[in-house]
Amino acid sequence: MEKIIEVKNLSFSYEKEKKILNNVSFSIYKGEYVTLIGHNGSGKSTLAKLLSYILEPNKGNIYIENEELNEKSIKNIRNKIGIVFQNPDNQFIGSTVEDDIAFGLENRNIKQNKMKDIVDEYAKKVGMDKYLTKTPEELSGGQKQRVAIAGILALNLKIMIFDESTSMLDPEGVEEIRNLILRMKKENPDLTVISITHDIEEAYLSDRVIILNEGKIYKNDIPYKVFSNEEEMKNIGLDIPFVLKIKNKLKEKGIILDENIKNIEELAKELCH
Repeated sequence: MEKIIEVKNLSFSYEKEKKILNNVSFSIYKGEYVTLIGHNGSGKSTLAKLLSYILEPNKGNIYIENEELNEKSIKNIRNKIGIVFQNPDNQFIGSTVEDDIAFGLENRNIKQNKMKDIVDEYAKKVGMDKYLTKTPEELSGGQKQRVAIAGILALNLKIMIFDESTSMLDPEGVEEIRNLILRMKKENPDLTVISITHDIEEAYLSDRVIILNEGKIYKNDIPYKVFSNEEEMKNIGLDIPFVLKIKNKLKEKGIILDENIKNIEELAKELCH
């Protein structure tokens, strides 16, 4: 597999405070969907800011496609990475949905006639094509997040980072974004997605889960293995996915199900066979 992000011995602290991240190292591969989870204060949002160079590490290095992330390379690297933040109100720049999706394209000097086609295409991809003339005040939180995602997708970037992008949404909005990420990955297998999230259900649907605990990598593996020990997860302030809880209860009764089952729909289908 082709390595697209490499983090080496990364450490960070705010001024003289305790280290938020302490000697963190991991790699992410092209086309992976990786979720980063951890309790509040574990360092996951700080890591998102370091990956997008909003913050600079105190120690260690980050490489994007073998190019070190620093002040000299950031302009080039930002042509590869897009980030969706947790507060949808803070990232809506345009006066309408259409203007907001077009913002990044305008910065890249895309011709007007071509821009309209691109905006229409990506608004449709995220289900916002009927809202192009709507203002931010007329949209829900989930809809604003979809607009932000459309704006990044329209730039045809290689890497998308979601920094707690569902933490301020209602359950319906969370489900919207979760399903949209899965659809994006299905449509573009080469797109690399990193989701810093508190959503355990989303983490279970990803290719790989990295758990941060007290500023260090606690686990880094496929979801089924990461969440295999419910008691261990509780000890670090995390839960396990609902579908896995049901599978564990069924296992106690002698019903062993496929470890690849990721959601309730798949579980119900398997039990009906």
